[in-house]
Amino acid sequence: MKSEVSSARYWNIGECTIPVGKVTILPSFCKGGDDCDDCIRFCPEKVLQRGTEKNERGYYPPLIVEEGRCTVCGRCQLYCSENAIFVQKVGERTVAEDEVSIAGEES
Repeated sequence: MKSEVSSARYWNIGECTIPVGKVTILPSFCKGGDDCDDCIRFCPEKVLQRGTEKNERGYYPPLIVEEGRCTVCGRCQLYCSENAIFVQKVGERTVAEDEVSIAGEES
């Protein structure tokens, strides 16, 4: 009989929540493309991808492709040297069991 909560876990996955963020990009400030892309590179949730349209400065600001996955870690904001991207917490969501992996535990 498999228990609802494995012995490797000391908390109930059904009650675990993580923050959900809203990403704001100021395209005219961005120097994305070959010269930067730090916000894309450092995002652990892959919320952003390289843009295809140039801004007025000739750079390619990132596109938001998975905003619902933003966990408000703030790395994009931290690594942006131009202060062109911001995140803010807008809520929380319950973590699904398939989103969790614990080292040494087999599924």
